[in-house]
Amino acid sequence: MKRMHSKTPLAAVLLIALSGSVAAQERVQGVECGVEREVSAGALTERTYNRLSDIYEQIGEENYAEAYPALRELLERNERDEYAQAVIHQAMGHVRMQQEQPADSIRHFEESLRLNAMPNAQHYEMMLMVAHLYYGEERYQDALDQLDLWFCVVPDDQTNLVEVWVMKASIHAQIEEFREALAAVDRAIALSDDPKEQWYQLKLGMHLELGEYRPAIDVLKILVQMSPEKKNYWLQMASLHAELGEETESKSVLHLAYRQGLLERQAEFKQLASLLQAQDSPRLAAEVMEDGLERGIIEDNRRHWEMVGGAWYEAREQEKALVAYERAGAQSEDGKIDLQRGHLLVNLERWEEARDAMDRALELGGLSDSQTGNAWLLLGMAYANLGNYDAATDAFENASEYRRVRSAAQEWMNHIREERNRSSRR
Repeated sequence: MKRMHSKTPLAAVLLIALSGSVAAQERVQGVECGVEREVSAGALTERTYNRLSDIYEQIGEENYAEAYPALRELLERNERDEYAQAVIHQAMGHVRMQQEQPADSIRHFEESLRLNAMPNAQHYEMMLMVAHLYYGEERYQDALDQLDLWFCVVPDDQTNLVEVWVMKASIHAQIEEFREALAAVDRAIALSDDPKEQWYQLKLGMHLELGEYRPAIDVLKILVQMSPEKKNYWLQMASLHAELGEETESKSVLHLAYRQGLLERQAEFKQLASLLQAQDSPRLAAEVMEDGLERGIIEDNRRHWEMVGGAWYEAREQEKALVAYERAGAQSEDGKIDLQRGHLLVNLERWEEARDAMDRALELGGLSDSQTGNAWLLLGMAYANLGNYDAATDAFENASEYRRVRSAAQEWMNHIREERNRSSRR
């Protein structure tokens, strides 16, 4: 018998049905699972075969509007030939799929399956087609039932077992049967020599839906090995460690992502800096914040430079802290940052700079009573160490008006009087 060759994959699939080779397998679709499927090799009459070949040419040219009525007419001519009817219903199902009429497509495929006359390969393929169509029509339980039947009849060496397990997992996930979805995707991964990244993503999603953070972290470790450039995996892993109270691990994961150049948002930089500073790594925290500021990832404003200054100060890098506080102070509308600078400058005995910082702090204002008293006290200390006792006394007198620093201010004024007395006796 002459074989026809089609121009399109659809027609090629349909032409396979004309060959009629059948191997003994299990019975399917409406019969008991586990019973061996025995189907005699079917054959088409020459007239039916030739007419089908002509119709497949129309299908190959995507002339579905003429192909479908022609198939319907051919079906009527073969009402007593179950094999021919099964082949024609299969073809009609494919045409309806191309015409985006899934309900009609399902009807034709189901009828072909009911006739139970097609070779195993085409029979099993139609079962999967029906499952896919059910899925697309949101008939999820029907799709799962169809897949369960398919699994029960196909041989163990079926080539597409893995992909069908993934499909089953996806359907379970769609209807929020997360445990069943997890079991199905685990089966796919176990059967595959080369599991796909998307399968691990599905597995990850199911663990997260089930609140299983430890297994989710294990999956993320695999995903970062598969695609280390995907930032979201690193961020998810850091977040899950944090959820489990594992702040050190969370910091390490996020810092590794930073070192690989994956962090690119302000919130990510600040989160890492906060973790570093909270876990006794203020130097690294300051470096991360400065890097983000210099690269324009972190907004250049007073608050962020103040955070840098605080981190450097905690790391006992006073000079670097001063630089950061100066940049913060330049954008400040009150004297609080300059007060912090003044404290550092007094500690470093840089008296002229300390004096200027305190002058600016008091000029800008916006300080609490406690801060104002402290600013006057530090200003007096700067003047005293510069030998300007008159200005120092004025500053200490102002400081003495504030309860918290009154005692210290009076001690300094006593000290200045003693210095002046010693100078006058010389």
